[in-house]
Amino acid sequence: MTLDEYATGQQAIASAWKKRTPTLLGFARESAPWINQDGSPVGFYTHCLPRESAASNLLPGNHGAIGLFAELEIPWHCGINEGPGNNLLSSQVQCVNALMPMVNDPQRIIRAFGDLLDIAEVLEIEPNRYLTFEYIGPTDYFNEGAGQPRVRGAKCTSLDAAFLYSTSAGTTELALIEWKYTEKYNRMRKPNIRYDQTRINRYGPDYHDPSGPLRSDLIDIKWMLDEPFYQLMRQQLLAWRLEQDRAEGAAVVRILHVLPPTNDAYQASLVRHDRQLGDSVDAVWSKLLHSPDRFIHVNPEVFLDESITSWDYIDRYSPADTHDLPWGVAVWRRDGRIVAAAYVEEDSFEWCQSRTTIERPTDRTQLAAIPDREYFALADDERTMIVGPRQFARAFLRAVVATGLTQPDTLTCCSWPNNTEELISAWPPLELGFRNGF
Repeated sequence: MTLDEYATGQQAIASAWKKRTPTLLGFARESAPWINQDGSPVGFYTHCLPRESAASNLLPGNHGAIGLFAELEIPWHCGINEGPGNNLLSSQVQCVNALMPMVNDPQRIIRAFGDLLDIAEVLEIEPNRYLTFEYIGPTDYFNEGAGQPRVRGAKCTSLDAAFLYSTSAGTTELALIEWKYTEKYNRMRKPNIRYDQTRINRYGPDYHDPSGPLRSDLIDIKWMLDEPFYQLMRQQLLAWRLEQDRAEGAAVVRILHVLPPTNDAYQASLVRHDRQLGDSVDAVWSKLLHSPDRFIHVNPEVFLDESITSWDYIDRYSPADTHDLPWGVAVWRRDGRIVAAAYVEEDSFEWCQSRTTIERPTDRTQLAAIPDREYFALADDERTMIVGPRQFARAFLRAVVATGLTQPDTLTCCSWPNNTEELISAWPPLELGFRNGF
């Protein structure tokens, strides 16, 4: 895998989801500029939602995160209208889509992390919440706020999420979650003498503390100012200080680092390191830790489980999607024209296609496996019609496929599970406006 192959693959997965998901309105499927942190449009991408559809970056059931972030005064990364940004590859949005169901459901936390942690019981970390976002701790250990209140998730050391639990031995522990997706750090940072010295003054005493969490004798702190090591260092120092102070009543504080194992570009983010300690970020970081059990790797594949996240999460983020078919009409295009369409119900489907390279499906499994599926939004009157007698659905599919014809053709129509097949001759739709009487 090349350094950019993972991100490129995720762009393709996101773009395919945007076409086929029933959770987006028609115009939301269009390509759009990325809206950056300044609110300015950049480029034009299939994996970005139109600005007015940015809230749909959150999956169904997760829109309560907008109110939660507002209550906790957490800013969204490149947020739009006090909601999430429009980039489908946002790691913050993926984190919220995965973890939001856990805020009020501790069993999901146990199912997700129970194989990594000794979780006997999940405790409330905030009133009426078992998980929270952008955790910064109760104390500004590093004077990041310069005497002012810190903002969770902005200009201070934050962890994307956190939860509190008791172990089978009765010990209280705090888990801090950092979430990575397609991130990579391959640009060399331009040194800034004044800012760099401020950072060294701020974090240096804890970094060099012999009882601290990191082996400062292995790497000079000036090299730790490069990402991703700068963030890794700050978060580990915060976890250590929280544990020393028994913050939230926790005797142990661990960082759970969510990172796709195939994101090679992240692992290669060793811009100025001489690689004597290792040839990947993980290899270097593991050598710097005094207590490796305080930093735990999490494979995000664990979240591709409906009992942990949701069907919609799996459909969006799984490389193979769910291979499940929602109710409604789906279409397939070739060279921009619709060449096949299906009407799907819970235990049956109708199929219609023109002469095309698509092989006629003989069951739901084959239908779900056909690539490049697009959701076809129905108007209210079309919904009413298509759920009536089955011949209405067949007629609708024939009309949809015939719209894409440029010459006379034979449509192949079939029903499943009856597996009946019918061949119907069709002409392209006629433009009759020029004829007398029309």
